[in-house]
Formats: sequence, C-alpha cells, structure tokens
Amino acid sequence: SEIAKALEVDERQVRRYRDCLEQAGIYIEADRGKYGGYKLQNDNLMLGLNISKQEQYSLQLVEKYLTDSNHIAAKDISSLLAKINLISCKKEKEQIDFCNYMSKETISNINLDVERKKFLDIHAAVLSRNKIKMDYNSLNSGKYKRIVRPYHTLQYKQDLYVVGFCELKKEIRDFKISRIEDYEILDEKFPKDESFDPEKFMENCFGIYKGKEYNIKLKIMYPMSHIIKEKIWVKNQVITECEDNSIIFKAKMRGLEEIKTWILGMGSNVIVLEPSEIIEEVKNEIKEMKKLYMCNDMS
Repeated sequence: SEIAKALEVDERQVRRYRDCLEQAGIYIEADRGKYGGYKLQNDNLMLGLNISKQEQYSLQLVEKYLTDSNHIAAKDISSLLAKINLISCKKEKEQIDFCNYMSKETISNINLDVERKKFLDIHAAVLSRNKIKMDYNSLNSGKYKRIVRPYHTLQYKQDLYVVGFCELKKEIRDFKISRIEDYEILDEKFPKDESFDPEKFMENCFGIYKGKEYNIKLKIMYPMSHIIKEKIWVKNQVITECEDNSIIFKAKMRGLEEIKTWILGMGSNVIVLEPSEIIEEVKNEIKEMKKLYMCNDMS
C-alpha cells in the first residue's frame, strides 16, 4: 500500500509491476504481515547488461569529470565503474587512459560527505512529498527556520539547490543546499502541486535568479563576439553577425544581478542597446565601481 501511494497507482498495479520485473529476471521476495514488504533476492543485476567498450569509455570520462569538479557523486561513480569493469571482465589495456584529460571547474568549498547525505535526504523527501523543516542562512534575511514543501532538486555551477514552496514566504523559492545548516524530514506530507513545472520555473533565467524578464539587446565587439556566439546562453537567443565581426545579441532573460555581472564581464567589448533599465543599471554599477577606485587613489 505504501508503494502504491508513492507511485500514485493502486495496489493491483504494484503487483503487476512486480510480475513484470520477475519476467525480466529480477526476482522479488514478499514478506507478509504488518512489517512485511518486498525485497530483491539479490542485487547483482549488472551481469546481463552487455556493456560496450564505448559505453565503458564514456563512464570513465564522466568519472574523471566528476572527480575534477569535486562532485558529491564522484566516489560512488568511481566505485560503480570499478564494479562494472570487474563484471565486464575488461582488461586494463582495453581501457582508454584519461589521465591526460582534465575538467577545469570552480569547485564548491563544501564537505562532500555532509552535502551528499543532505542532498540524498532532501531528494528522497522530494520523491515521497514529505515536508522539510530547516535552518536556512539567507544572504538577504539572515538565518531563519523554514518549513518547505520540496518540489525539485537542481544543480547550477557545481552547487546543489532544492526548489520548493516556502510556508514562511508563501511562495516557491530555491534554496542552496550548502546554506541549509540544520534540517529535519517531517512525517507530514503535502499534496502534489500539479501547476509546478521545473522547466517553466527556470524559463529564460540567466543563471539561478528569477525576477523580472527583460528583452535584452547587445552589440558585442570582436573577439568577445566570437566567444559569445560559441555558447547557448538562453534557448531563445538570436544572434545576428555584422560585417565588422561584431554581433547583435537579442534574448529574453531573467535574473538582473547575473545579467549585469555577465555584461560587465565583457568590459569595453559590449554596448547595451536595450532596454533602458538595463542601460541605467550598468551605468550605476560602473559609477559605484569608479567611486571605490577613486577612494583608493585618495588614500
């Protein structure tokens, strides 16, 4: 009944799933009674996967990337790959050596074991729809106790977030998991929010921040123009190339602070053409920066 409730199907359907798994060679034992349930007879399900060399090479590449970026799953992937290598009976000489490959990422300054447990606990609460009570250290409002209905987890720039409805602020927000100082998965459950769509929630976001949407129009000069057109910054972007190797960049974007940071990072290689609000924001930021340097000159 617990499995049926979690999967939002009836108990008869759960039994059908069990039968399908057994037909696929995944055998399940059933323990009857109040504390009974289902369990696998064994967990050695990898023997029949017939993993190809290319698939194994891809796993090695992923392992190297996760290790270099200090990802919370890196150790588990390394362990999994070692087991797959043994099961697949691959010899060392048959594997590509990725020691000459590296991933250059900004590494999060976190305790991996602590963050891994925190993330797995929170993601489990997302799946089971259990509320979370947390002590959250917000950059704007300081440390507060929150009760959150977790909807979704996401990763951005090597940092992990949980998206959920905050009962304190009465709105959907994202919480950086490393800023959750203490938490408790509550027994209290919450109904599924059918209106929540993670893709819609993050639509046109330039980064993690939300807020007002802007119709951005930039003129970007060479060589920065070449760097910008090599990437998809938002899905709706439109790039027009000019004869002088500059580009006109148009896009709908949300996330004012990150938009400003991105534009300022291009220095004198970019001119904001539209909208006027972004032009003023960039001008004001430059003025404030100039004041800081003028103070330093006077001292």
